[in-house]
Amino acid sequence: MAPAPSGFDTTTSFDRNVLGLPLVERTDADGRELVIADESGELHIRLPDEQAARRPAVLLPLDSMSELRLEVALHLVRRLGDQRIGLLPAALRLTSFQRRRLIQLLHAFDVHDLGGGPRDVAAKVLASDHAQRRSVEWKDSHARRKATRLVHDSITLVERGYLKLLCGL
Repeated sequence: MAPAPSGFDTTTSFDRNVLGLPLVERTDADGRELVIADESGELHIRLPDEQAARRPAVLLPLDSMSELRLEVALHLVRRLGDQRIGLLPAALRLTSFQRRRLIQLLHAFDVHDLGGGPRDVAAKVLASDHAQRRSVEWKDSHARRKATRLVHDSITLVERGYLKLLCGL
């Protein structure tokens, strides 16, 4: 959020009590950040100063994610107006399969980041007994291919690939 420019009649001030208790509230050099959650999902709100809370306006950058940002901003406006709201935009909702896959990828990345190889990923993340097999059998194992793919995909995810999630890809 940002302070509304002069000339705009903003009769509504930002009342965080309407939104509920924040999961996270922190203040830094860039202002105050709130993370508020309910059954529809989380909202991350940044208030650069008190003027933004007294005369709120939503700042939307025009980029490849503008439509998604607009949906989230509308979600915030409805919550502030104590209106009925639906789920977060489809692009921000994960299926149970996507959630499991992301957890698996992050676990694989942790194993890799601590120096583990595909065998370690197969044993710890995939719980595969193939990781204990001899080299020749391991080389042709589907668990080896899957573990290698997990490590590769996890590195991609951590190195800015997570942005695809926000675009709904």
